[in-house]
Amino acid sequence: MKGFNYYQDAKNEWRWNLKDGNHEIVADSGEGYRDKTDCQKGAELFKALGPEAPERKVVEPDTSGQGPEWEYYSDRKAEWRWRFQARNNKILADSAEGYESEQNVKRSITNVKDLLRELRGSGSNGGNGGSGGYVPPTTKGSEGPGRFA
Repeated sequence: MKGFNYYQDAKNEWRWNLKDGNHEIVADSGEGYRDKTDCQKGAELFKALGPEAPERKVVEPDTSGQGPEWEYYSDRKAEWRWRFQARNNKILADSAEGYESEQNVKRSITNVKDLLRELRGSGSNGGNGGSGGYVPPTTKGSEGPGRFA
């Protein structure tokens, strides 16, 4: 189902992930939460702040931004990743995977923003239906006709 999924990890901390219309995980919580309610509040905050927040390319992830904002960067494995900071520069969300190019990580951010807008507009956690305007970016190691340069 498209929307936020809440679960407990091996440390019994609550986490969330965000799935698109194809049931693929496109984002996950930046941390574990002691209580499910706090986890749900974190996801709701991401849904509220994410769609209109600016994007910033950084050399390495840091917490010096003006938050809320999306940071994107190339990691040590030369995979592109993103993360989302709240107003207090606390990490609320990050990419669920690495991407092969800067173009693809930026496309991923755009797609997650669109999904958050859709979920916000529906007034619910998710729902059934198609994937809307979602166009999957190519992840590291992807092959086939859907591959982007």
